[in-house]
Amino acid sequence: MTSIQSFVIGMLSLFLGFVLEHLPLPDLLSWFQPLWILVIITLLVFQSPQTFGLWLAIPAGLMMDAEQGALLGTHVFTLSIHIFLVQFFFRRIEVFNLFQQMAVVLVLALLHQLLSFWLAQVMLDFPHPVNMWGPAFSSMFVWPWLFALTRLTLRRMSI
Repeated sequence: MTSIQSFVIGMLSLFLGFVLEHLPLPDLLSWFQPLWILVIITLLVFQSPQTFGLWLAIPAGLMMDAEQGALLGTHVFTLSIHIFLVQFFFRRIEVFNLFQQMAVVLVLALLHQLLSFWLAQVMLDFPHPVNMWGPAFSSMFVWPWLFALTRLTLRRMSI
């Protein structure tokens, strides 16, 4: 796949991720809304690590900060660490089976939530609770479906 095709597909998938972030859910299920952007960024870096690198953390993080009303740079920092870890462990994650990959996504999502919580606690004077387990577990369960859909789509497009 050329880098231009990767870039266009990546930007379209990020757009879809931001749309899915605003998907209205019932109150009972709102605790379990996956971290769509995090899962899509993981998938992009996993599928094309030479195209999507740390540069992706800046625009995606700033858009997430504006979208969620967080302090400017919070998501840039957490996404930078996330992308660095995915790129650092890329070869190891690639040989993992599906359940091990799901566990890696769970740990990365929990780390993202924990870093967001710590940054909010350090920067803000009032306690800012973060739902850590629900989004992390739902992101873990979304991973196999998104991974399989991406592989099937790339195979159909013969890319």
